[in-house]
Amino acid sequence: MPRTLELLLIRHGQSTANARRIWQGQLEFPLSEEGRLQARHAGRALAGRAISAIYSSPLQRAFETAEILAREAGYGGEIVPLDGLTERRGGVLEGTTHEERAARFPELLEKFLAVPEQERWRLVGAETDEEVLGRFEAAIAEIRERHPRGGLVVVVSHGGAIRAFLRARFGPGVLAGDRRAPNASITRILWPPGGEPQLIELASTGHLPEEPDPKTSTVE
Repeated sequence: MPRTLELLLIRHGQSTANARRIWQGQLEFPLSEEGRLQARHAGRALAGRAISAIYSSPLQRAFETAEILAREAGYGGEIVPLDGLTERRGGVLEGTTHEERAARFPELLEKFLAVPEQERWRLVGAETDEEVLGRFEAAIAEIRERHPRGGLVVVVSHGGAIRAFLRARFGPGVLAGDRRAPNASITRILWPPGGEPQLIELASTGHLPEEPDPKTSTVE
């Protein structure tokens, strides 16, 4: 009989770019040592649970998080990369710090911060929420189709993409303002067969040794 799918959305651990306050977008950066420690703690929080599958963004910082998490959780299956789980393409903002953006694009940055969030992305050549959601929702739909009997499924992705998905599904009050789920945080969703998803736990960091620096959670 079909049963409820428990979906864990996990943001990757801190990357070297997160540590330097660089807007990564779809550029490749590895995990920092802190990020690897965070991934280990996330995996240990799932140890002993019967994980049905692990899916990940193919970007290095996410896939490395998934590999570490799987090892610590005792999961011996394949980690499946899905392109739809990648981070938002950041346009001209990719690879820059706030200070670099202010120096290189002062007028553009002023306009970017002045308009509503949903209008900002086109200004800088980034993916819109609609574009991010189109591929992210398709990836989640594929995952659900692969697990018609439910189970516990782990999805490792990115702050911006996870935020866009959660706000579309559960309302703009989720991760409001410029908030992002912290690195290695766990968001728990229950998805009953034929029913609507239920947000049970949002961006939990109780498994981490200490609260992450809140500044790092705003960088995509």
